[in-house]
Amino acid sequence: MNRVSRVLFVALALTAFGSLTPAVEAADHSFGVGVGFFRTVDGLPSSSELDNIADDGYSYVFSYQYRPRGLFTFELAAEYYPDGYGGSTKAAITPEGFVLIGHGFYAGVGAGATYSDGLEDNLSDPFYMGRLGWDLSLLGAVELDLHITYRFDEWDELKNVDVSTDNYTIGATLRF
Repeated sequence: MNRVSRVLFVALALTAFGSLTPAVEAADHSFGVGVGFFRTVDGLPSSSELDNIADDGYSYVFSYQYRPRGLFTFELAAEYYPDGYGGSTKAAITPEGFVLIGHGFYAGVGAGATYSDGLEDNLSDPFYMGRLGWDLSLLGAVELDLHITYRFDEWDELKNVDVSTDNYTIGATLRF
């Protein structure tokens, strides 16, 4: 872990622990299901090794949010990419965690990793994310979460190819 990664990790941890002090009984819990569409920022270079790898695609999202009293929300999510992600042409899963601030309009940071049989050692290096979103109340306890996530990702797990590209995801999650 480089110095910037350690600083981000410590900042996230301190933020998370500092906002857990309000009473647990005042907290909101929600579960969500959704979809996302990702695209690489730089595109992929032309190469025979990259012919089968898509630089865009979709995912299914399953998430849990914990919102203690106050401005912070903590989210755990898993994205499932049926057609692969991060250089893998096989199905991929990315467990992710976010610390979000704000209600209605919100912003936050997060981290995750990609697991796929198509990656070297089956697991990617950690990646970091920034997110902007908007929660819309639909019917009572049902919300629609529209968001854009920028993922700082290296795609280092590709064999014999040097690719480094970030990506963004536009997503929608229905929360209950």
